Amino acid sequence: MKENVGRADRIVRSIIGPALMLLGYGPLGAYKGRGLGLLAVVGGALIVESAITRVCPVSNLLGVDTRTEHERRRDLDAAEAAQASHEADGNARGGTVWH
Repeated sequence: MKENVGRADRIVRSIIGPALMLLGYGPLGAYKGRGLGLLAVVGGALIVESAITRVCPVSNLLGVDTRTEHERRRDLDAAEAAQASHEADGNARGGTVWH
């Protein structure tokens, strides 16, 4: 999947995710095996994961991309540079670069 979580969104997710995990574990009773608490802990962990990887499957499904135009351009430039490097490595070894 392609990245779709911007910097501001990552910061919010980095706060909301752990807060939801703590709420689920403590007051909602995940440590006692209560369903709502366990659901909150898992949901919080998924939110944190999306902040770390910059990919949110739900946002992708809904067609939402919270990256700024600058972030999109930077990611595109990095992908193009990686592709060029990959092609140069293949040519340097005398091998065929498969696409």
